Amino acid sequence: MNQRYIVFLLLISCSVTFSCKKKSDSNWLNFIPIGEEIELIEELASMTNPCRDAENYIPDPDHPKHTSYKRVKVNFHIIRNAEGKGNLSEKVGRKYVQEVLISANEGLSENSKMRLPAGNDTEVLSARYKYELWPTSYIPNDDGIYFHNDDEHYFNINRGKKKNIFKRDVYEKYGIQKDSVLNVFVQDVHLDSIASKSFTARANGVAFSTWVKVALWHEALRDTVYQNGKAVVPGKYNPPKLLNHEIGHVFGLAHAWGRDNCEDTPEHPNCWALTGVPPCHEISNNIMDYNAHMSALTPCQIGRVHKSILTNPIKRALVIKDWCKLNPYKNFNIKEEITWNSCKTVQGNIIIENGGRLVIRCKTSMPNGSEIVVHPQGELVLQGAHLYNDCDGQWNGIKVLSEGKVSGKVSYIGKATVIEHSKNNIQLEKEPEIKS
Repeated sequence: MNQRYIVFLLLISCSVTFSCKKKSDSNWLNFIPIGEEIELIEELASMTNPCRDAENYIPDPDHPKHTSYKRVKVNFHIIRNAEGKGNLSEKVGRKYVQEVLISANEGLSENSKMRLPAGNDTEVLSARYKYELWPTSYIPNDDGIYFHNDDEHYFNINRGKKKNIFKRDVYEKYGIQKDSVLNVFVQDVHLDSIASKSFTARANGVAFSTWVKVALWHEALRDTVYQNGKAVVPGKYNPPKLLNHEIGHVFGLAHAWGRDNCEDTPEHPNCWALTGVPPCHEISNNIMDYNAHMSALTPCQIGRVHKSILTNPIKRALVIKDWCKLNPYKNFNIKEEITWNSCKTVQGNIIIENGGRLVIRCKTSMPNGSEIVVHPQGELVLQGAHLYNDCDGQWNGIKVLSEGKVSGKVSYIGKATVIEHSKNNIQLEKEPEIKS
């Protein structure tokens, strides 16, 4: 074990640490004296870096709100030919984009049980992320839905010599707020192709680092068959599924039929629909497969999405930054022993109540004016934590409450712990040189 790892344990009381009156029942933590805690040292020595493990970003079913709800900013570009044909009209398009968003978000929230492997007990969790239209502040009456008439870019070809699905030119020409909004480009089929009797349109899409192309939304609506006002051949419901699939790629998800670094997504032949005979006698319903259902995300996949958002600055920029303004309704009240092994964006205060113990091991963003309150019989352990403010502001710091001679307890790992942007400066005592 590296002897430079040492745990600094604080048992805070007014008579030892602070120059304060005996009647005082709370203090801002501004100095942590040196101490040792062998159990924590041994625990640290056996740890890998938990913040890099996607499994630690899976929402806890017992404490789902400890995984903040992520709202991904999106806009949509409907590309038509120079005459305004070959894709959705503005009247139909604006309405349909809204419908697609509602359906896609419902799919993420409700989630479905995995069909593979047969008889599985894979847990069903809400994805805890969604999409929101994000208009500009500089275009009058902007709603985040744009229509472009362009003979060169309105169509999508995903096979053959004239394949253009992987080209970036439509994004370079029409992308808006590229550094902070996920742009979705909706193309369709070339009008000459539609006129050909031998041509079969196939829904498709492709994902890039911060934007996606999708195609055939117009064709999906045309292929939908209605009876008594209800869709019986639901072509219109395919685009929301494909949108979730492509945005899944943006946030680090691979196709689930192969090796995607998730043990809860078994390899399979990737059949679109049931045929009744092997290998298509069983089919997947995972969003990241190609199938007629595309309705399920596994816990591992959800964890990978949240890890991508919280640890990759490029992906993080695509999410609404709602962790700056203090929201007391989103306080964390810790009443039991809880360990945070993943990065967090906290929106309220952290209150460690009597009998509660919170271990923080990763980057944790605190909102402006927030505080961590440790009750007299509560405990905070900063084990490699990085407490900071991500909003060019300040949070108040750690407040330790006392009752008689009993005070809240705080301990931390020396050089592995960072505390900054605190209004009430928190000074961690310099780690001493340890000689072997």
